Amino acid sequence: MLYFNSCPEFISLDLSSRKTYAREIATWCGFLGKQLEPLTWLEATEDDFIDFKIRRTDHLQFADSVAGSTWNKAVFALRGLYDWAVAHKIPITLHGPVIGASPVPGGRGALRVPGARVNTALVRKERDRWIVPGTYRLWRDVGLRGRGVERVGAGQWRAAGDDKSCRVRNSLRNTAFTDFVYSTGLRVQEAGALLLVELPSKNVVEAKLPAAIAKYGKARMWYAAPTVTRTLRSYVTVGRAAAVRRAVREGRYDVIEDIIWVTEVRRTRKGTFEVVRDDGVVTSLNTMKPAMRRRLFWIRDGRPEPMALWLNEGGMPFHHESWIGVFEGANDRLWAGIEATGAADSDELTVTPHSLRFSFALALAVRLHQRLDDMHGWDEGVAYGDGSRYEEVFRTVKDVLGHRSVETTRSTYMPRVQRLRFDRLFGSSNADATIGDLVSSLAQDLAEVRDLTGGDG
Repeated sequence: MLYFNSCPEFISLDLSSRKTYAREIATWCGFLGKQLEPLTWLEATEDDFIDFKIRRTDHLQFADSVAGSTWNKAVFALRGLYDWAVAHKIPITLHGPVIGASPVPGGRGALRVPGARVNTALVRKERDRWIVPGTYRLWRDVGLRGRGVERVGAGQWRAAGDDKSCRVRNSLRNTAFTDFVYSTGLRVQEAGALLLVELPSKNVVEAKLPAAIAKYGKARMWYAAPTVTRTLRSYVTVGRAAAVRRAVREGRYDVIEDIIWVTEVRRTRKGTFEVVRDDGVVTSLNTMKPAMRRRLFWIRDGRPEPMALWLNEGGMPFHHESWIGVFEGANDRLWAGIEATGAADSDELTVTPHSLRFSFALALAVRLHQRLDDMHGWDEGVAYGDGSRYEEVFRTVKDVLGHRSVETTRSTYMPRVQRLRFDRLFGSSNADATIGDLVSSLAQDLAEVRDLTGGDG
């Protein structure tokens, strides 16, 4: 298929993601070909897509239905295919009209099917899972760094030394990315589409997220601890630099046809950036979408290189959807390690970028609650009430996460923080408890908060 060899967005995916997307496209084409009146993929309509959604995800009707995360990959794969077909005006038949619209609904429409509300719950079950700090480090060290794992108790594990049988790739980049998401709460597209120039300067802890890559198209500030900034810069100076040198040595950048060369980067009065192209055109980065960002190149340290922060091994911009494969690989490695020690099926951990974002937000909400309690002298003897006293906390978390409504933030995090109050973990008797201790304590009572390390926060 022409798409697989000519679409820049598809080609920029890593090999694992390309295979997954190709498989999902083949499944879609097979579904269309088995209809009473067989269709080609160019003849499909939105009704066909809805039928396909039901066939793939309705576990009440079909025993071989797939999980929400697998279905999301199918949606991403098909959206990419049809966006390309519409943009290139591919004819539906040999001499017929060109395709005019994608059968895949935009926004979240593709994830909702009338009469199949149960599937939304299945997707949320996979996504809405918090992990405590120690469990994140276990997942990262085993899944991304290739360390071994040893059991230390019932349902408890810790990372061991390097596992020589496990060959992990791009561990510096991957751990930098997951540490970054876990400590900033950025969404995978937001973090994955950043440019090198958009990182905060040394000793600066905040930066502006451009509107074009932020959900809902609204720019906001994001914050990074100095330790995370140092991890990012280690990746830039070591792993990323090596990928660029490799690409230059192999002439990879010389054969790219749609490069946009940037000769100057300027900071605007609003705190965003604009770039000057080699043809003199000035473009705002605040309004530049991810696909265009991946085409930006400049000369840095005497070498040509992409402006994108995250690169693949070949020195090319790493598509943000490719992180799905990285997380799945880490999940598989951790599960293989703990399963070998006799773990039960219920011990399996599925970490997604959303898991890290939710975990960051829960820790932030706990920290802000604790700070407000200390400021006003409130302890466990003061009733939590309806949470109105903590409105400032939820608005702060909302702004950091980029939620559209504070109600979303409150309904998600208030019940968990109330549990801490009930357990008297905000009182003076727990004055020495760390945020990790507080969050880990939730795992004792709430199934959605995962702890595989026994509270090693």
